[in-house]
Amino acid sequence: MQNPSSVRPCAAAILLAGLVLVAGCGGSGGGSSSPAPNPPPVTPPPDPTCKQSFGSTFEAIQSVIFERRGCAAQACHGSAASGNLDLRPEVAYASLFEAPSTASTLVRVYPGTKERSYLWLKVLAASDSSVQIGGSPMPLGGTALDETELELLRIWIQAGAPETGTVRGTEELIDACLPDPEPITIEPLDPPAPGEGVQLVMPAWDLPPASENEICFVTYYDLRDQVPDEFKSEDGKFFFHEAFEIRQDPSSHHLLIEAPIEAFGGTYVDPSNVTGWACMHGPSAGQACDPLDAGACGSGGTCAGPIQESSGCIGYSAAPELTTVTFSGTQQAQFLQANYPGVFVAVPIRGLAFWNSHAFNLTDVGTRMNARVNFRFARQRLYPSRNYGGGDNGFGIPRLILEGAAPYTEKVMCEETTLPQGARITAINSHTHKRGKRFWYELPDGEIIYESLVYDDPLQKFFDPPLALDSESDAARTIKYCSLYNNGVGADGTPDPETVTRASRIQYGVRFQGSSSPIGLCEPTRCVNPGMYDVACDDRQRNQKGNDAACDSSPGAGDGFCDACSITGGVTTENEMFGPSISYFVLN
Repeated sequence: MQNPSSVRPCAAAILLAGLVLVAGCGGSGGGSSSPAPNPPPVTPPPDPTCKQSFGSTFEAIQSVIFERRGCAAQACHGSAASGNLDLRPEVAYASLFEAPSTASTLVRVYPGTKERSYLWLKVLAASDSSVQIGGSPMPLGGTALDETELELLRIWIQAGAPETGTVRGTEELIDACLPDPEPITIEPLDPPAPGEGVQLVMPAWDLPPASENEICFVTYYDLRDQVPDEFKSEDGKFFFHEAFEIRQDPSSHHLLIEAPIEAFGGTYVDPSNVTGWACMHGPSAGQACDPLDAGACGSGGTCAGPIQESSGCIGYSAAPELTTVTFSGTQQAQFLQANYPGVFVAVPIRGLAFWNSHAFNLTDVGTRMNARVNFRFARQRLYPSRNYGGGDNGFGIPRLILEGAAPYTEKVMCEETTLPQGARITAINSHTHKRGKRFWYELPDGEIIYESLVYDDPLQKFFDPPLALDSESDAARTIKYCSLYNNGVGADGTPDPETVTRASRIQYGVRFQGSSSPIGLCEPTRCVNPGMYDVACDDRQRNQKGNDAACDSSPGAGDGFCDACSITGGVTTENEMFGPSISYFVLN
């Protein structure tokens, strides 16, 4: 991700789409004392149509996990506070959220990241022997959490572990009534301590209700005064980092931070290469500004280039002459990439930062997208970090357009890449959208070294020690990666018109450089009417609207709908991607 292998004009490649806690008491870890009590959340009046009602997702977790299973009982994590963990309703949230544990260096719940949440690891360890933790798995002596129960906890943590409000999708898991979901704003990421690292802040941008938006805009940054000389290049044009961490609101699908490719060659790109600088927010919002003047927009304001709808900042008209590459990014609310010791990344110390943010707002309330990225300075610099991000400069988009799964079918697509001799793989990741059901990597002998089954929370797999590729044979250094796509096949194997790709649900296509028409749009070829799923209805003369009459339940009935398409590559989640990410370095 730090050093992408593909470069596009004004873009880099898009990256990277009742519970049982304890049956008995055991060392779940915790701080040395219980937090001060808070008033319990208010539960709404019961709805007669609901089996149970809660005022928030966390209140539901409190009830169906901690209380129903006796975790908050006096002798356990109640007044006895076993393991210094108090799970009584008035203090449970404060006892968990970013609270240190005693049996681990982790906090109990880290917003946005289950792998860094000790609570998650403790309950997962009961059913997954590969999870190594301090103390005993939970529940101690009880039945391990099932898949549905783990999913409830995962979704809540991934969404930032909010104390109030409804995390979308949790109401179905617990079969309960919850308040209508509203946008969730995650706890902001604290900046690194001076001398340890630096932080870039994305100015918040407006995300309307019931919308999906992918936008691009640009800001100017200058870190020269914040980076000690020992972490600068000799010419002072770069700083070196060994890790970056991003935290953004959970509405996000991905965030990429890009810079002009000339800057990575040591050329300073002046802000005059961007037109339309104006204040975002603050007392001078909307007024023209000078990006070199840090106080131009007053308190709370930022000087920025215009916000434009764009995939990966492709075609960003405010900077038409610039080519950009990604130097940081994520497809999750919270992400940490720490390089293997001695591996480092060089980033321009000042210049233009292009923010490519793709986000959803599935609620009826408008919100703003927030994001911060921290860089930790590299004290040891032996090997430059490298990254493989797909070989066709489109994350599988051209292949998906030509070869995507037909309506009501499943299909596996695979690609290969050969890494250089001496390569050391440190991390692998994946990126698909919602029809990508399984992504995996294989070594030449067929060994599967990665498998991810959740598109919107893909596995981040790290190798310590790194996976070594030293053979002189190219074949022995060739990694195969594959994805299984499901285009409208239901769990029982029958056609499902609600999960098939549908022309009427694709909002827009994106025009890539050199293409004659937007990609992502599709031409329907099958009906979505019950009993008519196997009927071909392609009629391209109707300009992508399909031959609805062919789908009529009887001649002239007028109830037909020709709307089902093959999977097509594109940037919205109604389209698909086929995105690998392999982080590695090469021995000198």
